[in-house]
This record gives sequence, C-alpha cells and structure tokens, in this order.
Amino acid sequence: MHPLELAEQLGESILASDEYQSFTHAQEIMEQSDAAVSLIENFQAQQLALNNKQSQGQSITPELVEELQTLQRQMVENQEIKAYLIARQKVDSLLAAVNETIARITGMETGRSGGCGDCSGDCG
Repeated sequence: MHPLELAEQLGESILASDEYQSFTHAQEIMEQSDAAVSLIENFQAQQLALNNKQSQGQSITPELVEELQTLQRQMVENQEIKAYLIARQKVDSLLAAVNETIARITGMETGRSGGCGDCSGDCG
C-alpha cells in the first residue's frame, strides 16, 4: 500500500479517536457558550491592543498587563474553555506521539547528529 493511502487511513483513525471526538465536542460546547466566547473575544482584543501599542513604540503600563493577565485567568477558569484546553492538549499529545512514532520508525528523529540518517554521523 502507498504511504499516502496509509496516511489517509491514519488521518481517518485520528478523526475517529476518543481524543479527537472529545476535542470537537468540547470545542462545540465552548463555541456555543456566550460567556466563553465573550472572554475569548475580550482577551484577543486586549492582546491585539497591547501588541499594537508595543509595535508603535508606546509603553505598556503594568495596569494594562494586569488587565490582560486577569482576562487570561478568567478564560482558563471558565469551565467550557478549560474543558476545551484539556481536550486540545490530549489531541496534541496524540498527534505528537504519532509524529514521534513515524520519526522513530523512519530514523528521522529530531535532534539526531549526522543529518544523513546514519547513526555514525559520517556522511562523507
């Protein structure tokens, strides 16, 4: 079987996984929550405003930073957002494990010396 066909099957398997199903369910619930959506929008607007000030060379006051941190705390304390973040972390872990497995099997792990797929490091 061709590797791209297997990749398609792997993708379908990931979509059918408990981790991905929990993630999409948590995302739907979060997106339907007016409180969660409002918190996210407020945080993003405040973050954008701070980034704009900083890129324009304006000083960022400790009060503005504290406002952003407060919004961030409120977001992660929101039950819908918290459930989404936990589910997202589980999907990210699954995808990382898949990538690590493929890299290990193919000998393409990150951080290997040599750069040519040869453990000796002597590519010449």
